[in-house]
Amino acid sequence: MERHYRLTDGGSLTVRADELRAVAEVRRAEDGRGLYKAYLRGPSGRALLGTLAPEAGELRIRRTLTLDSLKRQGAWPPVGGETELAFHFAAAPPQGWRRVDPGSLSFGEEALRSMAVRQGETLCRAEGAGFALAYPFSCARPFPLPALFCLARTVVLAGERYILYRFGADGWPVPTEKRGASGVC
Repeated sequence: MERHYRLTDGGSLTVRADELRAVAEVRRAEDGRGLYKAYLRGPSGRALLGTLAPEAGELRIRRTLTLDSLKRQGAWPPVGGETELAFHFAAAPPQGWRRVDPGSLSFGEEALRSMAVRQGETLCRAEGAGFALAYPFSCARPFPLPALFCLARTVVLAGERYILYRFGADGWPVPTEKRGASGVC
């Protein structure tokens, strides 16, 4: 059996199978944005194929998996595939923003600092006597600073989605303006 699928990002997936195993090959254009993971989708789940690697001017991955393994993951028989940007290559931050280690900022209490530090490097900008933090947003990753969920707002910076939090001069979170339709809550 051999099946071909067109991926939503313009890439392609080819699946060849016999009675025991399947060989899945994913190809997509190299866009220089970062590292991509590839998945084989089935009727009730998906199976990770791995990270695409540069080859002959494009990104590719080829994996051989057992049909038993794919069935356990709900990925057999295949209904398609997908790629997901798993890691952005460091680009210059959007104008007015800088990359910071949140541990270097003044928060209102240690619990806030610890929560921010666990998220890792983020974007920061001064706002009056306070500051704003912007975390990259992806539905495939845990929500950044979940304890502050209802104080968050989604924004687009340099064409990418971020979750924005604002902090006052005292280091305590403050509500973002323009709540409602444009906010997370």
